[in-house]
Amino acid sequence: MKKIDGVIKDWGERTDYGHVKGRKGKNIVGGRYSKPAPTKAPAGRDKLVSTVRKAPEVMVKITTGRKDPNTGKPRPIMTDMRSIKDHLDYISRNGDVELEDENGHIQAGKEDVRTVRNAWADDGSIPYENGKRREAFNIVLSMPPGTDRASVKNAAREFATELFNNHQYVFAAHEDEKHPHVHISVKAADKDGIRLNPRKNDLQRWREIFAEKLREQGIEANATPRKVRGVVKKAEKQAVRHIDQGHVIGGRKSSSRVSASRREAAEREASGGQKHVNPAQAKIVEQRKQVQHDFGTVARTLAAGDKDDKTLAVEIVRFVQQMPPVRTRHAEQVEALQRSSVQEGQTIDRTPEKGRGENKDRDR
Repeated sequence: MKKIDGVIKDWGERTDYGHVKGRKGKNIVGGRYSKPAPTKAPAGRDKLVSTVRKAPEVMVKITTGRKDPNTGKPRPIMTDMRSIKDHLDYISRNGDVELEDENGHIQAGKEDVRTVRNAWADDGSIPYENGKRREAFNIVLSMPPGTDRASVKNAAREFATELFNNHQYVFAAHEDEKHPHVHISVKAADKDGIRLNPRKNDLQRWREIFAEKLREQGIEANATPRKVRGVVKKAEKQAVRHIDQGHVIGGRKSSSRVSASRREAAEREASGGQKHVNPAQAKIVEQRKQVQHDFGTVARTLAAGDKDDKTLAVEIVRFVQQMPPVRTRHAEQVEALQRSSVQEGQTIDRTPEKGRGENKDRDR
């Protein structure tokens, strides 16, 4: 039993559970730093079970701001009070959706939204317009469809209280999409002048904290890195996805430059031209091998345990077998173009044969 627990603990450490450290935010005036809050990671076995049984994964992201409805492009990030007001109008649906601030006060209606904006502007640290640096962050917390919306909102409240307890912030729960999600808009500088400076590690840590708060609400939630779940492709950036969707429905003349570039590279390779080299491919393959090796070590150890251990070992094996193949979007696009080309060729080849047969019948 002790050996099994040790192996599971080692697995958890290798997959970064409980060891994600947030980046410290520096006060550029006084030189002081903020201290990241500790994360209560679940016990190794609980985490392992949640992972192989595919517990719902939390989503935490920082957005660039409201999209321009005419162009589909993101408006400037919140660099001044003018853009902050626009964003507060957006997440409150112009006052129709309640905002809750850091003190637990409910702000409802256009006048209350204006009150929030004025409170953020009181110290004069944020310019009204033409700002040069980000003065506020919009953080979106989301869960899959079907998750209890009240629990998501409660977990978001606890999340914000723990992480931003010295900042001014508001949050709003949106009910107009299938995925329950909450927008948290937080002022970059806290009351001591220390500024948020989130990086990739912070986002993973925030995911773990949000998952923790959801579990406290009785909601099954997990926050595993993509590589541990066998996910290769990163989620498409929101701006790229929005532009491409606009092109599909006819609202834009062309797709995004990113998608157009991918398409050109895929067409060249599919037609026998220059092969696209993805420098990250080798790293992705090695990561997959390591993940499979680590799961295999745990499964073999559990197989020597009791009945429950053996059952979990079988679940791990199935989980690894069901991992999606290590293929990039580019590779999938090339294969799709090649299949399409073959199908078109077969259609063309059948047409002349039919025609020749008809001519022979006429000759007879």
